[in-house]
Amino acid sequence: MQSKKGIERMKPFLSHVINVIAAQLEGVQALVLRGSQQTDSVIDLWSDTDLVIILKPLFCTNETDFVRVINSIGFVIGCEMYKYSEHSMLYRTAIDYEYSIHMLDTQICSYGDWIFTESKKDQPSTVVYGNIELDERITESARPCSFHSYNSSNTWFKYFMAIKKFARNDNLIGLHLLLDLIREYLVIEMMERDIRQGTNIHRLGYGEQLPDTIKLSQIDVSDKKEIYDYIARLA
Repeated sequence: MQSKKGIERMKPFLSHVINVIAAQLEGVQALVLRGSQQTDSVIDLWSDTDLVIILKPLFCTNETDFVRVINSIGFVIGCEMYKYSEHSMLYRTAIDYEYSIHMLDTQICSYGDWIFTESKKDQPSTVVYGNIELDERITESARPCSFHSYNSSNTWFKYFMAIKKFARNDNLIGLHLLLDLIREYLVIEMMERDIRQGTNIHRLGYGEQLPDTIKLSQIDVSDKKEIYDYIARLA
């Protein structure tokens, strides 16, 4: 575990994120930075900001308050959420802040989860706010943090993740994300067809013509401009 000598030398977006969370989210014990943003080495504009929010011992929050604070950092273009346990979750966001798009992965976990699970993971981390005393004598109550009710809409997050993967030549994951987007598009088309036809019973179908944007075989993955144009047409 590294220790940061203040946040004045941090990247502007990271400093802004820390200030917002520290000021608006109740019960924060510490903020821990992970991933490539810890180093002074050159990182590209697709590098995520990975931040772990550690709550005070025995403190309980809920995802409504958590999401509200993260959404106040900037304009959230797209998001998705993962629940690890009753006490831990990850909120992934594409945020427009000061005319640039930032990928922010924010994990929130209880003090107990940090002590017994997260702190033992074999990956570098840097405390950027607050402090953590690794005292395993502290135990958490069984009281859950209510991470169970939030439904995220992640379509636009997938668009940005697809662009990011293609930009980094990770073409298999990029195409996988595009297939997910096509599936979501087709679900909407089916719902609209049901409305037009006044029924959800389709024994024979209606011979719909699929748009050219669905024809994946036409994509040349070595041509990045063509991929970006494809995503734009699909959107």
